[in-house]
Amino acid sequence: VTSSSQDIQTSSHQLTELRREMQNLEIELQAQLSTKSSLENSLAETESRYSCLLQQIQAQINCIEEELASIRCEMEGQSQEYKMLLGIKMRLEQEIQQYRSLLQEGQQDLVASQGAFQGGGKSSQSYSASYSHSQCGDMSGKSTLCKHIIFSGLHLPQHL
Repeated sequence: VTSSSQDIQTSSHQLTELRREMQNLEIELQAQLSTKSSLENSLAETESRYSCLLQQIQAQINCIEEELASIRCEMEGQSQEYKMLLGIKMRLEQEIQQYRSLLQEGQQDLVASQGAFQGGGKSSQSYSASYSHSQCGDMSGKSTLCKHIIFSGLHLPQHL
C-alpha cells in the first residue's frame, strides 16, 4: 500500500507537472499564433502599400514612355524635314552654281560678240541678263522647271 501510495503520489506529481508544461506550451503556442497573425497582417499591409507604389511608378513609367515615343516620332519627322530641306538647299546651291556658270559663259559670249561686232573696240551699249523660272510641260505631260535666260540686246541660242 505504501509503495502504491508513493507511486500514486509520484504519478500525481508527474501529472501535475505535465499539465503545467502542457499549459505553458499552449500559452506559447497561442503567443506564436498571435505573432504569426500579426506578421501576416504586417506582410499584407506592406504588400498592399508597395503594390500601390508600384502601380504609381508604373503609371509614371507609362506616361514617360508615351512622351518618349512622341518625342521620338517628332524627332524623326524633324529629321526627315531636315533631310528634305538639306536636299533642297543642295539643289538650290547646284542651280545657283549653274546660273553663275551660265552668266560667266554669257558674259564671255557678250565680250566675244562685242569684239566681233565692233572690231575689238569698247562699246557704249550695255547688256543685262535676267533669269526667270516657269513651269513648262513636256511631251510626256510632266511639269518641269524651265530656266529662261534673257539677255537684253542679245539673242542667245535656246540650248543654254
